[in-house]
Amino acid sequence: MISIIMRIRNEMPWLKYTLRMLKAQDNQDFELICVDSGSSDGSFELLQEYHPDILYRIEAGDYIPGKVLNEAIQHAKGEYIVFNNADCIPLDRSWLQKLIAPMQNDPSVVAVYANQLPRPDAIPMVQKDYERAFGDGKISASWRHFFSLASSAVRRDIILEHSFNNDIQYSEDIEWSWRMKSLGYQIQYVPEARVEHSHNYNLKQIKKRYLGEGKAEAYIYRDYYREHPGDLSFFRSVVLAATMETLRDFRYLARQGKIGWFPKAKIYRFAQRYYAFKGRTSASSSRAKLAVSCLAFDEGKSGISDYTVNVVRELLKREELVLLIHQSDLDLFPIKDPRLGYYIVPERIKRPIVSMFWHLYILPGIVQKQGWEKLLLPAGNRRLLSRYPIPTVVTFHDLSQFHICGKYDAFRMFYIKHIIPHYLKKAGTIFAISESTKADMIRFYKMKPQQIAVNYNGYDPQKLEADIPQKDFVSRFGITGKYIFYLARIEHPGKNHLNLLKAYEMLAQEIKDEYELVCAGGKWNNAEVVVDYHSRMKDKDRIHFPGFVQGAEMAALYKKASLYVFPSLYEGFGLPLLEAFAAGLPVICSDRSSLPEIGGAAVRTFNPEQPSEIAQRIQEVLCDPPLQLQMIFLGKERLKDFSWSDHAKKILESWQN
Repeated sequence: MISIIMRIRNEMPWLKYTLRMLKAQDNQDFELICVDSGSSDGSFELLQEYHPDILYRIEAGDYIPGKVLNEAIQHAKGEYIVFNNADCIPLDRSWLQKLIAPMQNDPSVVAVYANQLPRPDAIPMVQKDYERAFGDGKISASWRHFFSLASSAVRRDIILEHSFNNDIQYSEDIEWSWRMKSLGYQIQYVPEARVEHSHNYNLKQIKKRYLGEGKAEAYIYRDYYREHPGDLSFFRSVVLAATMETLRDFRYLARQGKIGWFPKAKIYRFAQRYYAFKGRTSASSSRAKLAVSCLAFDEGKSGISDYTVNVVRELLKREELVLLIHQSDLDLFPIKDPRLGYYIVPERIKRPIVSMFWHLYILPGIVQKQGWEKLLLPAGNRRLLSRYPIPTVVTFHDLSQFHICGKYDAFRMFYIKHIIPHYLKKAGTIFAISESTKADMIRFYKMKPQQIAVNYNGYDPQKLEADIPQKDFVSRFGITGKYIFYLARIEHPGKNHLNLLKAYEMLAQEIKDEYELVCAGGKWNNAEVVVDYHSRMKDKDRIHFPGFVQGAEMAALYKKASLYVFPSLYEGFGLPLLEAFAAGLPVICSDRSSLPEIGGAAVRTFNPEQPSEIAQRIQEVLCDPPLQLQMIFLGKERLKDFSWSDHAKKILESWQN
């Protein structure tokens, strides 16, 4: 089945011809969904007589193209969704079938667009433009990008997953198709599917349309213009572009015997290029730009990378962002959004020492030159600036190095103890992610309490929605029964796996017979100490180290566990606590750093340096089902105090204040 969506506003007389040709199509397996936005010329009354499957009206002032289309799509039932403007008149009975045929024949094609022929009354410049844009498609294929929604079709599953932009007033089709192209999807031109469609614009209409399209273009191609700022110059955008187009007009008019149109063509082209230029430059100069440093992304395998992804996701709901990121990390960054721009930092700067100094002394100049207006440093305990040319928010996670001996070498300890505090105190707004971290900053960096605000992390409920079938779970992890779960990188001594292994050895035999131990996480500093101890354990076959996990695998490990244990010697926050609460697990954790603060009444704590105490807490909870239920309930209640939305809101409010 096909769903045809038609937008209408004062489309007479063309609408009656379009409806007539829809009724004449050989393929009648379609529903017609019509959205009228305040017609006053009889269009709406004609539609009522035609009896489309769905017909509704919206106020003219409520018309935002992408928003209207997204709402109409929610009514659609067809496998393919066809968009056809009310004034796009199909030129034969097979238009509909020809249009969707490429998608039926090739699953890789996600969208198509039809061949538009100008109306008989089209002025010569419009006729030439349509021949170049459509025709055999060879000319437009050489352009940076081209697509037209006026008569087009998409796969329903694709448009539901990748909807139109709800905010831009013009070029919603170009924005969507450019986004699809950037994601690797295939869009095909169908020259044999022909419609009649064109408009003759006067100067007032040209001004309105090209100003709007210019503003939209500045948004759509923002990354391109950032890399090619010369293309925004008046000379290239107006003088050169209008001259080249006028020369093409001259050749076309001469061939058509209509050279008398040439004086008008010069004005027509200059007006088009000038107002598009005004739109692009006004949008580029007025849009607020928030930059986020992602140079401590750790290939997506650390708590800071989790933090960065969640904060970026929330900030994107409110405004456009620019990520400072290495290409290798961009390939791993899970959010792909048209509102995300990128400043690619060379890979050679990724080495820790080089990155530290580049961030401190080179990045401030780049920030100033790029014209960004706000800056977020999501890993302030690792990367700062020597000076802050724009309002900057720093998130500080922890000072674990002061609590865990030998975590870093002498140079990095010097950097953390002396360089970081010196430049941290210059930052405008500093957030600690817990009271525990704030207390450490006051103690070790001699900062004043009023310099630091606490902004708790949130948690992502969607992170645990995925799952994998039981058969695949057993095949991947080799786990068939109940188990105790711990998710942390294998880092010794900080994450304290060694004492957890020793505690497991101390459990009563009946507990070990019923519950295995799963320690998920990639290998980090001194992981070999943990691996070596595990290899010599009597119970080693009951203990699983599946390595780094994410997505559905991570969610499945949480949801199928019986108990979450968090023995870390130090945490700045402890996101896995919240994830375990969300998964409905009872949680026991270390009595150190932030963990008792974040867990509150929902957790039972232990001394992480005493394996016997860890073992005692494990047995207490596993042997007491009513206690487990109480802890699960309190965990769900505790979750209500943590939200990424609230966290991002505090960040934005700090700039406003």
